[in-house]
Amino acid sequence: MTGSAYRFVLLADLHLSDNPDTAAHQALQWAVDRVNMERPDFLAVAGDVTTFSTAVSATRCLDALDRVEVPVLFTPGNAERRGGHAMSVFENLASPDRRAAVFGDLLVLLPDTSTGTVPGRERSWLNRSLRSNRAQRRLVITHYPLDRMDEEASAWLTRWLCESGVELLVAGHSHIHRTRRENSFVETVVRGLDPDKAIGDLPGISLFASEKTGVWTETFIPWSPAMRLLPADLPNGMLPVGWSIQGDPVMAARETLGTGLPCLEIRPADLDFSQRALSGALRELRVRGPLYLSYHLPDMRWNSGSGRVEGMDSVREHVDCALAAGADSLTVHVPRASAGAMELVREDRTEPTGCFLEFVAAYAELFGEAAGAGVGIAIENIHNPADTPADSPEREFATRIDEYLRWIDAVAADMRDIPEARVGALLDVGHARNNGGDLDNLQPLGDWYARLGRRILGYHIHQVDTDPVSGVLSNHHEITELFGSRISFAGFLWSWSTHQITRGPLFVEVRDAGGREKTVRRFQRLFENAHRIRDAEDLPARMACTDTGAGDDR
Repeated sequence: MTGSAYRFVLLADLHLSDNPDTAAHQALQWAVDRVNMERPDFLAVAGDVTTFSTAVSATRCLDALDRVEVPVLFTPGNAERRGGHAMSVFENLASPDRRAAVFGDLLVLLPDTSTGTVPGRERSWLNRSLRSNRAQRRLVITHYPLDRMDEEASAWLTRWLCESGVELLVAGHSHIHRTRRENSFVETVVRGLDPDKAIGDLPGISLFASEKTGVWTETFIPWSPAMRLLPADLPNGMLPVGWSIQGDPVMAARETLGTGLPCLEIRPADLDFSQRALSGALRELRVRGPLYLSYHLPDMRWNSGSGRVEGMDSVREHVDCALAAGADSLTVHVPRASAGAMELVREDRTEPTGCFLEFVAAYAELFGEAAGAGVGIAIENIHNPADTPADSPEREFATRIDEYLRWIDAVAADMRDIPEARVGALLDVGHARNNGGDLDNLQPLGDWYARLGRRILGYHIHQVDTDPVSGVLSNHHEITELFGSRISFAGFLWSWSTHQITRGPLFVEVRDAGGREKTVRRFQRLFENAHRIRDAEDLPARMACTDTGAGDDR
């Protein structure tokens, strides 16, 4: 620091979970090392460093911040208020005395806007801090940007910033990057460090610098770990890109023939198509080159009235069709039953119910022959309706990762006498991201990748977005970019590159045909250019920091 020249680093929206094996944890360690290399005047942490306010995640974050070799200033975000435990860990760091600091002639204030407003106590604190400090230059850092606060608070803070001569307001929360002038000051919003939520580009930190009063520059520093996307865990050097198409499988196979895609998942609703025609279309595909074929089976449901599994006859017929088609794997949803129907919780222990055991027997009966023939049994996760409480016994079974793993383990254990059996997960990334509300944050995508790991046999990929009619989050939208509005694939590609997860077939499951084709082409280009990619900054279609809309703050 010389005269009025200042530099600081801003870190926000990390969304750390309790699991230390996630991309977010790796990004945090990188950020600390980068701050120590840059040696700014201070590091500012602008909230949402945890995903669900657990004490474990907060402690892990605090341990990392203890390695920072410059002063650390902190203000919480809305995520730190979700569970109520993180703030006890951050109590000292987030105290009012620690949220104001003076560096030379620069006063730095970090008001607490974690509730989406500027509470009365914070307004009084801001005024007191201004009166008690003679520093001529003013900088404000907080979690919520002005356009995401409640209207009255936004208007009050805008007036206060103008009247107080604040030069720069920096915020996070929206997961986008944006800079704009507001009257006499500049507001900058940063996308943050979450590899699964940063929109428009890689996650990262921002270095702000000023050499004269009223003028600040920002340098975005992306998290750019090493990337190695190939070879895939598929035979014959196959690229892992394909698609999943509902409806007539003959049409799906013919549509695939002209694309060069090596991976196809068919999902016929019924068996009224010509199996001879399907066999012919698949033969043409296999003549063209290596083919990985998945067959998505119908659901099986629990009938609580009869105490029986329904849908077995239909599944049996489809399994026969899949084996005749030479399927490499069968995709089957987890049992369609409530969590309460499948497991009992007694003294913090789970016990399988009769319903659970009936489904295990049904899976063994239906899929044993296929497993013995070396066909993968890929069990797909499902999702809950919007606003489903995480602890509701009526939520869908296996929408929690621990339940999902227990189910896969139970099916695998029942087939342990079949040496060729491959039982694992078909991870639907969109379903994991859009899982009812609280579970989205209790189980961030990084936790799914870390906990399922090499037990994954394949993937459904699609974007989650707001339905224009219902206004609620819905699945199976086009993936228009790697760093999208609800799912950013930086964390996925890190997990893939490090072999944390299986490099299995990526089935694009976009319902709109045009969007499906565009998404497939984007991922084809990604893997066709894999030999040019050395680190994350080499990923294609990285976008400049020109976002103007608000993202997902959940």
